[in-house]
Amino acid sequence: MTVVTNPARSATDAPVEDERREDVIEPEAPPPEEEITSIVQDHIRLYDNERQSDIIFVAGINGDTWRYPGHRRVLAATSPVFAALLSAKTDVIVVDYVDRRGFEQLLRYHYCEPTQLNSVVTARCALDAAYKFLCPPLAERCARRLDELLDAGIALEILRDLRYLCARLPGAASAPPLPALTNDHAARALAQCSRWCDSLAHNALLVLDEHADEALTDERLEELSYEDLALIVRRDTLRVSSELVIAEALFRWSTSVCKRSKRELTPTNKRAALGGLSYCPRYLLLQGEDLDRALSLELLEPMERALVLARARKLSAPIPVGADQEALLRHWARPRPTNAAALPVHLSSRSLPPVEEPVPTKLCGRKRRRPKQPCFEPDDKNQKKGCCACFGEGLLRALICLFD
Repeated sequence: MTVVTNPARSATDAPVEDERREDVIEPEAPPPEEEITSIVQDHIRLYDNERQSDIIFVAGINGDTWRYPGHRRVLAATSPVFAALLSAKTDVIVVDYVDRRGFEQLLRYHYCEPTQLNSVVTARCALDAAYKFLCPPLAERCARRLDELLDAGIALEILRDLRYLCARLPGAASAPPLPALTNDHAARALAQCSRWCDSLAHNALLVLDEHADEALTDERLEELSYEDLALIVRRDTLRVSSELVIAEALFRWSTSVCKRSKRELTPTNKRAALGGLSYCPRYLLLQGEDLDRALSLELLEPMERALVLARARKLSAPIPVGADQEALLRHWARPRPTNAAALPVHLSSRSLPPVEEPVPTKLCGRKRRRPKQPCFEPDDKNQKKGCCACFGEGLLRALICLFD
């Protein structure tokens, strides 16, 4: 492979001794103005500049790899991860753990080019690249863009992709095993990236709570892992129209797992795939045909279904009910809260919490009195005169008229 070196190397990189030194050096002719302008523009815009690159990146996953030219001095100063990669004595670096769309947006950000986060897929890939290469500003930009586009389906995809990048959700990943991450700068950058991922995942879970019916009937739910599915269906604040929606979603997911693992579609295999998730629907909140439909899915053991039917129809239990079974029956009969789990993190205009108008109290609800009009007349005119003052004033006027 031909390696393109940097022709604009500074004088400090040149050899100290010149073996072809001559006594007389003729001055070279100055370059034309068009060439000077071209060189200046090449120095300003280094992104996708093949002529001045000294490193090649081959980035992509699942066979979708692209080639990107780079510059060691520019990228080594951006993050400790790039500094560790560029310390290797090689001209080609393979980045096979980041999607090529996310790596391209990462390069565009470091080269001060405008990022293109138009689609959800590109924003998700860019957020993953920003986390792995410790770029908190790009992670913030991607988190705000994804929060602006959040709906039930996008929330499922975000939760699937970002659960291992968050610090507070179950299954959080530890720091990448790079020697450069031992310094304080890398640790702070990693903490900032995780904080943006946590905020986005928090808002995604609130969207799933609010649009639970739409999320649980989405076909992308069947692609989730067991941990991702448990993170959703175990939430107490899911606002479902009926508990039958959760039971049918669990039935579809367990069926797809058995098909994927090439196992028989028996109730035993489906219950084994679900584990404790089969207890998440609150069966005793269902009545009539909905309850019969939920129990016909056979997510519960036969004896557990008999206990549910006996409690729903207020009959005697077929077996003595223990403390654990009684606690489970009480849980199935407990209504879900109607209030939201928490307030969203303000990442965009979509997640801005509504401003509630203050309710006036009884004191503030009274009719306001009309303020008094200001009076600019002297105080003497407003005061009433007594009898003595009136008699003296009249006598004085009579004497004036008499002697006038």
